[in-house]
Amino acid sequence: MTGREPLYEKYRPRAWSDVLGQEKAVERLMLMRDRGEIAGQAYWVSGQSGTGKTTVARLIAAEIAGEWGIEELDATDLTPARLREIESGWRLTAFGKGGRAYIVNEAHGLRKDAVRQLLVMLERQPRHVAVIFTTTNDGQQSLFEGTEDAGPLLSRCVSVSLSRRGLAELFAARAKEIAEAEGLDGKPVAAYLRLVQQNRNNMRGVLQAIQSGEMKW
Repeated sequence: MTGREPLYEKYRPRAWSDVLGQEKAVERLMLMRDRGEIAGQAYWVSGQSGTGKTTVARLIAAEIAGEWGIEELDATDLTPARLREIESGWRLTAFGKGGRAYIVNEAHGLRKDAVRQLLVMLERQPRHVAVIFTTTNDGQQSLFEGTEDAGPLLSRCVSVSLSRRGLAELFAARAKEIAEAEGLDGKPVAAYLRLVQQNRNNMRGVLQAIQSGEMKW
């Protein structure tokens, strides 16, 4: 018997129009898409935990590649040898849309030798490939303080900084909608606002609390 799908995955936005509170970032990415410039880029997506970094990264990837052309990687697993292996696959197109997209999660965990290898790789990045790094604001700061090549790496990327302002009310209203749809709602929207604030606008944490029944009684 398998467990229930986490609500934060079940209700993760599948389209740009469903992304909450990140209008500036979404508009910029849509402009790049409409100009045919979204592929062939590296992206650095940063923001507070639970505000949509993975969602934005996956939506960027979906603009470029089909399901079989998208790979999610943990930054701590990337060695120079693994990166060379990845680059060797850049010569090939993938099924579906033909592009390839690599999402590097928790980019603040990149090793120094991996960062140096990435500096070289991104100079040779082909037009059908996208590399998308995600990191928290705090993690980004620690990477920059501990790795001298972090600044040059960021300079090779399109910076997508997610907002943390004006999210509480939007997240509270959406959280209540989800709780109602799941039969887990029993409190007014003000209670959801308090829950969002307690979780520091971390929507993943909010939905985990709802799934555990916190808002039903």
